[in-house]
Amino acid sequence: MPTYKIDISYNGTNFHGFQQQPKNRTIQGEILEVLDRLLDNYELNYSGRTDSGVHAKSQIISVRSQNELNTKFVHSFNSLITDEIRMNKLSKVKDEFNPRFDAKSRVYRYFILNNSKELPFSKDYVYYIEKYFELEQLNNISKIFLGEKNFQNFSKLRTNQTPLRKILLSKWSVQNSKFIYTIEGNSFLHNMVRSIVGCQLAVIDGKISIKDLKKSLLNPNDTRHRFMVPSSGLHLWKIKY
Repeated sequence: MPTYKIDISYNGTNFHGFQQQPKNRTIQGEILEVLDRLLDNYELNYSGRTDSGVHAKSQIISVRSQNELNTKFVHSFNSLITDEIRMNKLSKVKDEFNPRFDAKSRVYRYFILNNSKELPFSKDYVYYIEKYFELEQLNNISKIFLGEKNFQNFSKLRTNQTPLRKILLSKWSVQNSKFIYTIEGNSFLHNMVRSIVGCQLAVIDGKISIKDLKKSLLNPNDTRHRFMVPSSGLHLWKIKY
């Protein structure tokens, strides 16, 4: 069966994450419900899971189907699925394409808002903190995550899961009233990005030192960092192939 690479975006606010769950509303569950109506026989794969409340500007899935998928299919899909999910584009790819294992890296962004006037329009997509940060200070902290590090203290690991991850980009920027943290890595652990952001803010608040963070990345102990920012500000931004 031909394989199609599909780019989707979604507002994760009212979902229990991406992966299908029997009793909870999920992104994958909504997608499967619509695909069942449109396609006779198909196989679905995806680049990775996002957690409850996390958004995606660009999540990649693949569909193998005997049906021909084209712009008409995209229109039909978007007309049937909830407005919280959009199919942006699709392309026919090699049959063996796998959106998870073929991905070279993943990019996440975390948005912090410090202007309450914008809250009515963006509260579902940001973490609001009534505080102004020094960009240089943030970037001095963010540099410590670059390279291959052990993120055992930044996530709850699954059985036999390696905590080693390679971070290619870790940088803060400012746009209007938002502080934006961009991180790119080969892959990420459960809650890892939210913990990384939370720890950086904790350094600024004097709750943990950069020295302690560096130590936990090289020689982690059995205690997870307790600093975690809300899921509302986290966006899966791009999958690179």
